[in-house]
Amino acid sequence: MIRNAGAAPDRLLSVSSPAAARVETHITVKDGDVSRMREVKGYEIPANGSFELKPGGAHLMFVDIKAPFKQGDKVPATLRFQRAGEVKVEFSVEGMGAMGHGAMKMH
Repeated sequence: MIRNAGAAPDRLLSVSSPAAARVETHITVKDGDVSRMREVKGYEIPANGSFELKPGGAHLMFVDIKAPFKQGDKVPATLRFQRAGEVKVEFSVEGMGAMGHGAMKMH
């Protein structure tokens, strides 16, 4: 969950991580009975609002990872926002089907 406590909307422009060659921002689009992932150019975070990343919806795709992610690992990343600038975060690797319970707050 990305929370924007600011009075103005913001936009997540890009994400990078030393754990992968690149990190892409994706959404999942349903086409009949088939779900397809599609890369998008970031996400809008409303003023005084939030934006949820989750399986089957908007998510981050770590491409060409340096080593397999294992449950319990911590994966560092830098999120670049249009207004908030760079925000360093750490993602926790959970088991398949687990729902994350953390939230990230930005100013």
